[in-house]
Amino acid sequence: MSRFIVIVFALCLFIGCDTNSTSYSGGSSYSSGGSSDIDKIIAAKEIVRGMVNYPDTLNFHDYSYSPKISGNTVTLKFTAENAFGVPETHVMDIRVR
Repeated sequence: MSRFIVIVFALCLFIGCDTNSTSYSGGSSYSSGGSSDIDKIIAAKEIVRGMVNYPDTLNFHDYSYSPKISGNTVTLKFTAENAFGVPETHVMDIRVR
């Protein structure tokens, strides 16, 4: 049972959810947003992971800047090292299916 709780907690950290069930986009909350919103966030994060030079340094700002969903567009804020090893922060709109 404790292994299950650890896995759920790790998944929540990965997708940026909060145990208090607060909203991450204008008016929609995790309980009413549905799994399609979560799937869009996960797909957008995978696209970003494929775009950065050093995916090991990738950090999504899920707590200071929650992902926003508008139709098929997900807005994410993330930091990753560039080709010179300098961390850069970006806010990007990613279109997902």
